[in-house]
Amino acid sequence: MPQIKIVNVEDYEPGREASSELLRLAGFEVFDAETGTDALTLVAQVKPQLVLLDVKLPDISGHEVCRLLKANDPTILILQISASLVSSPDRVRGLESGADAYLVKPVEPEELLATINALLRMRDAEDARRETEQRYELLFESNKLPTWICDLESFKFLAVNQAAVKHYGYSRDEFLSMRIPDIQPAEDVRAVEGDGATAPSTNASEWRHKKKDGTIIEVDVIWQKLLYHSRPAALMLANDITGRKRTDEEREQLLSKEQKAREEAETANRAKDEFLATVSHELRAPLNAMLGWAQILRSTRVDEKTLAHAIEIIERSARTQSKLIEDLLDTARIVSGKLRLDIQPIDLTSLIENAVEVLRPASEAKEIEISLRLNAGREVITGDPDRLQQVVWNLLSNAIKFTPKRGNVEVRLERADPHCRITVSDTGKGISPEYLPFIFDRFHQQDSPGTRRSGLGLGLSLVRHLVELHGGTVYAKSAGEGHGASFIINLPLRAVLPQMSEGEPPVFGGVGVLGAPSLEGLWVLVVDDEADARELVATLLHQCGARVTPVGSAPEALAVITAGEDGRRPDVLVSDVSMPEVDGYELVRRVRELGPESGGRIPAVALTAYGRSIDRIRALSAGFQMHMPKPVEPAELATVVASLTGLASTSKSRGA
Repeated sequence: MPQIKIVNVEDYEPGREASSELLRLAGFEVFDAETGTDALTLVAQVKPQLVLLDVKLPDISGHEVCRLLKANDPTILILQISASLVSSPDRVRGLESGADAYLVKPVEPEELLATINALLRMRDAEDARRETEQRYELLFESNKLPTWICDLESFKFLAVNQAAVKHYGYSRDEFLSMRIPDIQPAEDVRAVEGDGATAPSTNASEWRHKKKDGTIIEVDVIWQKLLYHSRPAALMLANDITGRKRTDEEREQLLSKEQKAREEAETANRAKDEFLATVSHELRAPLNAMLGWAQILRSTRVDEKTLAHAIEIIERSARTQSKLIEDLLDTARIVSGKLRLDIQPIDLTSLIENAVEVLRPASEAKEIEISLRLNAGREVITGDPDRLQQVVWNLLSNAIKFTPKRGNVEVRLERADPHCRITVSDTGKGISPEYLPFIFDRFHQQDSPGTRRSGLGLGLSLVRHLVELHGGTVYAKSAGEGHGASFIINLPLRAVLPQMSEGEPPVFGGVGVLGAPSLEGLWVLVVDDEADARELVATLLHQCGARVTPVGSAPEALAVITAGEDGRRPDVLVSDVSMPEVDGYELVRRVRELGPESGGRIPAVALTAYGRSIDRIRALSAGFQMHMPKPVEPAELATVVASLTGLASTSKSRGA
């Protein structure tokens, strides 16, 4: 271990030599200086650990030498000694100049050595403390986790590391001007405020700390009590667990969705089982009646009254069974996408009136009054009359079935741009709020009070699908059980044709060479980007007598429609839907944006290789009146074109 170096500064040579010899005998390496100037030079050269400094020197005061030495090296130990300046103020002045100790001559050798050793021990302890602090600072700054020290009473930040600065976005100065609550969401501040002094020495918890950009993150905080510059404080480490929490939440959501999907699948399977049992029951019930009465008629003699009653029951049961089977077949056709619509002009007023007349005997039997509020005039739209009749009949039949005797049913028809609206309302048992969202679903057949379903429970499901196939929507409203219900159908007015004169039903021309209606006098615009497909459709229509203008893109078609010819626009638009840049859906939407005088109401047929129900719905919703999957039957295409124009005769001229 190297010797401790001491510089002994004193102008009185005998005293200096005596004290230096004492120090050397004690094992120190001693260097002598006679003046303050010599002392400053010598200290700079040998760099001692301690300076034994006489206060009275011939050139510079010992106090000034002490101040200069401490200014140059604050760690150097200085023991001032004096034979004349011995009062308390003198000692205070010496210590204030930077001296670490002050002795008064004469000094006993044992006291001098003891004081020097005490100062050296103090120096060693200070070095050890400083080294510990340096290690701590290194660990504190190099920690990759955001780390800080905060006051346990005020929760003010006392120190933060670079990781905290980088992670939270605040500068070090900003951190040191804030408290922990300043980086927390307002609703979480109370979680850390309070008497920190009473908190446990070590703790770990989950907090939400707020970044400078406002982002809220979740962290695991571990903290340990300590003294920081003699103040009660806590060392805190924050581990960002936002990503882990998000992953956990996503995993929980996926698990919840999987459980929900499994429950829904199990519910659907149970519903299907119940549905099959219902099908069996509903088919067997009328069959049992028919077989039973047939056996009675075969095995016994019956009077005319009983015979008539038996025939009535057999006929009614047969019709019931036929309706059940037809509903099942319609459902299968819809699910498989094979249900086809026979599109033609429809007078909605007549359609509703016919449905009411068919069901009037059933309503009169229950003394139910049916009120008609048909306020839309004799609007003519394009659609399948049989299927829309089925829709109205199903809703009206349900209303009569679930309305008690002497109740009321109302059917309204009104124009509600951009729709034609049909509403069927009743004063029946109503629909419970829990069941209302499922009223149009298959496999939700229920027999509990408040449900409006009986039989197979397919009627309202068919209503929804048939309305959607016409590009419309249907929904139900009810204030709850015992408060009646309303079913509202909206059919798009984009499919509305100009009104026809009363007593002037659509009549098609004669049959052409292809077994299709004559299209003589019609101007058809055909749009398809594939030349072969375009030529085929144009040839088919031309052979039926139509004038055909074939184009290869939507912009060309729009140009033909808007320009017209001699004040006339094309009578029908036949367009492929899968075209580059502007497809058929966008084309018909742009056409419908034109005014009536610019061809905005031209009937349109969508041709596509896709034949699913969703494709048909998309085409009708975009503004087409008819959706036809490829390959196209010539006679069917010609019939559709003729029906969409409301062709009254082959010789009737057409304007814009």
